[in-house]
Amino acid sequence: MLDLLDLLLLKRGLPSDDHTLSFRRIDGDPNAKVIYFLPWHTPLSICRQAGFTPLNFLACYEMPCAIVSSDPSLGVKAMHLLVADAEALLLAHGVAASEALIVGLSVGTYPAIYLANRIGARLCAVAAADRGDLMLWQSPATRIIKRRAIQRGLRLWQFSKAMLGYHPVQNLAGIRRDSVFVVGERDPFIPARRRAGLLQALARFAPAAHIASVAGGHVKTMMTSAHYQQAMLGIATPRKYWWIRLSGDPLQRAQA
Repeated sequence: MLDLLDLLLLKRGLPSDDHTLSFRRIDGDPNAKVIYFLPWHTPLSICRQAGFTPLNFLACYEMPCAIVSSDPSLGVKAMHLLVADAEALLLAHGVAASEALIVGLSVGTYPAIYLANRIGARLCAVAAADRGDLMLWQSPATRIIKRRAIQRGLRLWQFSKAMLGYHPVQNLAGIRRDSVFVVGERDPFIPARRRAGLLQALARFAPAAHIASVAGGHVKTMMTSAHYQQAMLGIATPRKYWWIRLSGDPLQRAQA
């Protein structure tokens, strides 16, 4: 059923607006230390109903339309605005980087990884990929945005140039060692090459990170991530088998 939901999401149309930079920040418990970056075109109300966001949070960010844009510069600008706001909020509430937990879901992993690496925070990245430019060009979830870009005369190299330095694989070395990446084995939104690229980069730049593998698609991966989010705060007990060993075969399951 959950994999069927993935297929239904892939078939849905996308709003014509992919240029708006404004985003919605929902403020939560002022004493919490968790920041959420939500999936693309998914409000907090849906995330709560689906169980994607089980933690008590300081703030939760609904993505701006331009986080995935047919304009190469706008996606990066949208990410910077999100990160700047979240970093300022953590500072205003006196949350040290060592105490913060940054959670990114799907497209929300783009700003989440950048922020966690920038400040040295602990990260939970759910359904992440290695590079934004190749995701836009290869993922079936962004096919309409790619079509718009091509119609405007744009090509992949222009997105690669604009996003250089901001890809997840270029922002892993600074995250806390006890960070967690949750990946779906049958995620139709994340091409296999993009998932493999992320695992290879983690093995090189963040080998101490835990990689939780979910036998399911995009929606199931985000739902299952609730357990790992809670385990990171000691609310739940980590499951017996819950990470992928990064040495040797990057897909070899290891016992926790």
